Amino acid sequence: MSLLFAAIADDDTGATDIAGMLAQQGVRTLLVLEGASDEELREWAGHADAVVIGTASRNIPPQEAYDRTAAAIARITPFAPKTFFIKYCSTFDSTDAGNIGPSIDATMDALQQTFTIALPALPVNGRTTYMGHHFVGAQLLSESSMRHHPLTPMTESDLVVHLQKQTKRNVSLIDLHTVRKGTGAIRERIVALTVARETIAIVDCTCEEDLAAIGEAVTNARLLSGSSALASVLPASWKAQGLLKGTRHSSLQRKSKPNTGFFAAAGSCSAATQQQNAHAAAHSWIVIDVETVALASGADLSEKVLTICNKIERGENVLVKTTSTAPDVEHFRKWCDARGISQAEGGEKISRGLAALVRDVVDRSGPQGVLIAGGETSGAACRALNIRALTVGEQIAPGVPVCMPLSGMDVPIALKSGNFGGEDFYERAIRVMRALPIGDER
Repeated sequence: MSLLFAAIADDDTGATDIAGMLAQQGVRTLLVLEGASDEELREWAGHADAVVIGTASRNIPPQEAYDRTAAAIARITPFAPKTFFIKYCSTFDSTDAGNIGPSIDATMDALQQTFTIALPALPVNGRTTYMGHHFVGAQLLSESSMRHHPLTPMTESDLVVHLQKQTKRNVSLIDLHTVRKGTGAIRERIVALTVARETIAIVDCTCEEDLAAIGEAVTNARLLSGSSALASVLPASWKAQGLLKGTRHSSLQRKSKPNTGFFAAAGSCSAATQQQNAHAAAHSWIVIDVETVALASGADLSEKVLTICNKIERGENVLVKTTSTAPDVEHFRKWCDARGISQAEGGEKISRGLAALVRDVVDRSGPQGVLIAGGETSGAACRALNIRALTVGEQIAPGVPVCMPLSGMDVPIALKSGNFGGEDFYERAIRVMRALPIGDER
């Protein structure tokens, strides 16, 4: 068999982001996470046009990111994808050492490619690039809330400069002046850069019209990289070429609709997620705070789990979130310092602790649906729940689709990047999940 598209994503919410964009355009999309066997991959991919693989490589050492990406490329190459894609966040989350550069290097090495683009812009969510400088809404990336990210603080807005620190290849720019000249000019610039051995090019993009021109210019490229934006325009080119016929949305079905409530867990402290949490609290959700130190230290949370389960079983919707007040943050910092670990290492412990709580609640209460906010939390939760792959359905918000696990549990799930979605995201998710028909895909 052959695929139209294979994406390697650096975290689980990034994987659902691009998978949702594809599914929204009628592309049958399989999302593969850690733990899926080769046999399972062959079985599940047989019903797909596109496969997205999550590698959980964002916050690991550069060589490990390189190795994980190379392993994922080797695993998906036998399916002969028309296009390979390296997916990273539209806020370019990464340290000076990686992971984005090493992931691109690994793929170019494996596929013996001499050029690719890097398109981090996602205009639908307010991420744009101008003269190589990246913006979040009206703010430069380095002036946005991303400058305070606990694991990947983004203090450099010039992405040509930032990516050059991460890769052994030359990084250049396809600027907005070229993009606005249209598809032909973009292709000419790509040829010129390839001849000049400028092997990775950041591409300016500020609106959907720019994105459409870029997508047309690179539609037959062997390798691409960037945010999920291109996944929203490439399917139109595939249809025009006769490669994708008709509309083939994954028709998600659920096994049953229990009378229980919905369960959400928010490990993200982003401004968007905090607004969503506040909105949920004001709209009948039961909101329960869990101290970060309790999660990181593996404290006994059985009584809290029991309380949550009782409420869900009574049909109430429950949101569990990590505490994020200034005193809480300082308490957690001191806890990490006392144990000689970095806050990044402590953050991983929080994610694992919250994931264990999610597993216990899901196993005991059987909620109607599950929502997870935060990339690290989503990855840890999927591993704890033994979710190895998902089929992808319609988007709840741009970049956040509703999914059905192919292993681990039988209820719909949404994995949300902390920065995505409007303030009423949780309510929108409930409406989409409740609308799923009853059936059995397996």
